[in-house]
Amino acid sequence: MPSTPTTTVQARAKAVLLEFLKFRVLAAEEDFFANNDRQQRREWLSVMHPQSLVLTDEQLDHVWHQAHALYGSH
Repeated sequence: MPSTPTTTVQARAKAVLLEFLKFRVLAAEEDFFANNDRQQRREWLSVMHPQSLVLTDEQLDHVWHQAHALYGSH
């Protein structure tokens, strides 16, 4: 399935979310990534970082994997 192009708003939202996650991951460490349920992630983001909800599930997955690679397991 071809991915949809990322808009400027989505690109900015991805960068801001990645920066936000840095501090959440450092505080929670590996437990932060224990649950990867997309619906629960969106519910959490709706409270903690609602501007990131412009991203698709696939884009959120990418940011989550990127944050885990950068900030998790260290």
